[in-house]
Amino acid sequence: MRRLFALILAAALLLSILSGCAQDQAGSGQTDQTAGDQTDAQPAEGQPSGEVDGGVEAASVNHVTDVIGRQVDVPADAQNVVLLPGPAYEKAMILGVTDRVGGILSSCKTPWAELISPGISDKVVFESSSSPSLEEMLEMGTEFVICHDYADLNAQLEEIGMPYVVTQCSGELPYHDLEGFLEFQKTEINAIADAFGGVAPENAARWIAYFEEKVDYVRSRTDSLTDAERPRVYYARSDEGLVTFSQNSYPHYLVELAGGYYVSKDTPEEMNSTLTIEQIMEWDPEIIFMGRMTDTAIVTENPAWSGMSAVQNGQVYLCPSGVFNWDYSGESVLLMLYLAKYIQPDLFADLDIAEEIRYYYREFYGYELSDDQVSRILAHQDPA
Repeated sequence: MRRLFALILAAALLLSILSGCAQDQAGSGQTDQTAGDQTDAQPAEGQPSGEVDGGVEAASVNHVTDVIGRQVDVPADAQNVVLLPGPAYEKAMILGVTDRVGGILSSCKTPWAELISPGISDKVVFESSSSPSLEEMLEMGTEFVICHDYADLNAQLEEIGMPYVVTQCSGELPYHDLEGFLEFQKTEINAIADAFGGVAPENAARWIAYFEEKVDYVRSRTDSLTDAERPRVYYARSDEGLVTFSQNSYPHYLVELAGGYYVSKDTPEEMNSTLTIEQIMEWDPEIIFMGRMTDTAIVTENPAWSGMSAVQNGQVYLCPSGVFNWDYSGESVLLMLYLAKYIQPDLFADLDIAEEIRYYYREFYGYELSDDQVSRILAHQDPA
């Protein structure tokens, strides 16, 4: 920590010196531009855009509105960006900018990400999204950060003058209904794309078009379902199956889109809740999906769950996992399709989920999956 403060002090001193030099040069009629300039220079009449007097290229920035409405400028051609939210590296893969990423959260290094994006092994790894080493960020020359809205972290980034773009929320969510959730998916990827610039916005638009197409496809078949036609669905996570994604979570809205009734949608907590087996028994789910788990035995072979309709009728399913968790990433659009296939099998008899996975990986990651690899993703298995 002492070393961090020393670095901050040194940076502040350097900025002071540079500022004084700039003033001296301005007084002598010279033009100067500091590395931290956050505004686009205006070219003189007759000069090409991007140049100032003397032919010196002006520093440029990308103007970004993040998911909590902040307006921030980041270096337009940043080549060393730190991504702290779990889904952020997967978004960088979609956007085609992984070569400009310098640091990632450790949970981003999934076996599928390492297979499809081998360059991930060269990134600096941070173990915490809420309290990463700022000293390490400074040492590695980070140009801006993609992060959550953690108040302490954001304040520290501001203190050291590090631009940051918020793409995930740790406290109150920026949406509280289905339409807000759907809009958030587009806002998130657009914020990251706008920060990187270059090819990223175009690639974001391609992903959004696919996302909207698949949402419309599913809703065209499920929106008119009555409550009686929607089976009760429980989404289990953690080794005991007693932790669930609760109200306003990705599974909440994905299950509703797919034609189910999400039994934990009225829990007091947002995103995550820890339940009792008695509560789940009272809901008596007809279908149970197990997210971020590799075996259904914790439910199907546990006497405490045996009386539930889902267990008795053999309706307990593992959720797939790929480049990142399907219940908290861009691949959630694939989870929506997967859920629909099991929740409303008659309505989606024509849906080939294996082909959708193959198409998604080819279109957005530039990777051609084999039949065995598709089967492994569906079975929540690592690559062979």
